[in-house]
Amino acid sequence: MRQLGWFWMALALGLTGCAPEYRAVPLGTASSNYRAVNIVYFRSDAPRVSNPDLSAFVVSTDVPTVRAEVVGYKPGKARRPHRQRNLSLMIAWDQSSSLSETDPERKRFPAVEQLVRNLPDTARLGLVNFASLGASYADYDVCAPMGSSKARVLSELERLSGSPFSVHGTPLWNTLTRAIPQMLANEPPDRERWVVLFTDGQNEIGVPTLSETDALQAAQQHKVRLVFVLLGNEQTISRYHEVRQTLEYLANATGGAVVAVEQAQDLREAFGEVLDTLEYAPCYYVHVRLYKTDASRQPEQVQVRLLVADGKERVVNVRW
Repeated sequence: MRQLGWFWMALALGLTGCAPEYRAVPLGTASSNYRAVNIVYFRSDAPRVSNPDLSAFVVSTDVPTVRAEVVGYKPGKARRPHRQRNLSLMIAWDQSSSLSETDPERKRFPAVEQLVRNLPDTARLGLVNFASLGASYADYDVCAPMGSSKARVLSELERLSGSPFSVHGTPLWNTLTRAIPQMLANEPPDRERWVVLFTDGQNEIGVPTLSETDALQAAQQHKVRLVFVLLGNEQTISRYHEVRQTLEYLANATGGAVVAVEQAQDLREAFGEVLDTLEYAPCYYVHVRLYKTDASRQPEQVQVRLLVADGKERVVNVRW
């Protein structure tokens, strides 16, 4: 499993405070006529841009006597906008029989339970397992409806940990396509909508099934971000690379992530990385240099506007 460097960065930032919108940086040669700042620009605000050169960043100020130029940038992660965020999160839980071999000690349960405990208390939660544990086929069971408390979700996870496995396959796309509208469509529009789906295999079902395209359309229609925790490797998952590539496509298209882990004992760290994904987003740290064209004028504050091609404008206020 890949190292969780960003998780520890998130922890460090959490201890020292939120990542700022900008940070003053040393100039090397101090001067009252110059100032340099690092501005956070979230990559989701310019989804069509990848590996940009400096010409993709356009910067300006609201003070005629202060000019600005972009002198460099580096990719990174920063706390998502709006520190007090409202989350609506549905956990989609694989309870297929293959888990008796890939996770015989049921390490997935304490791992996801730790994630639930670490979520903000304001989060609205829901839980479904797929496929149904009933005798007849159903895509999924609603174990905890949206708006359930942490205690309710934890109680249902404890119940699932002692339940038999489903004999109805692994209907990933049916579950996402049908559960997203049922669970998340009526959530208030000011809430971020997420699905965290855990599985140890590919989409497998013995009846006509929906496709990943249907699942993606459902997620995009209801503004849902998809995060997948994938347990397994080439030996345990048929067509592993194809499965992972499909999940990564859906995650990238919705602003989510794929957390891949080969061994069940690493699931606690994997779900820790899910929490990192919920809290922090990829960004560019854009290094901007400001300088006065009229040394006799001393602005108290400068509004800096940063725009990336085909993206949203980022505005920060910088005290001189």
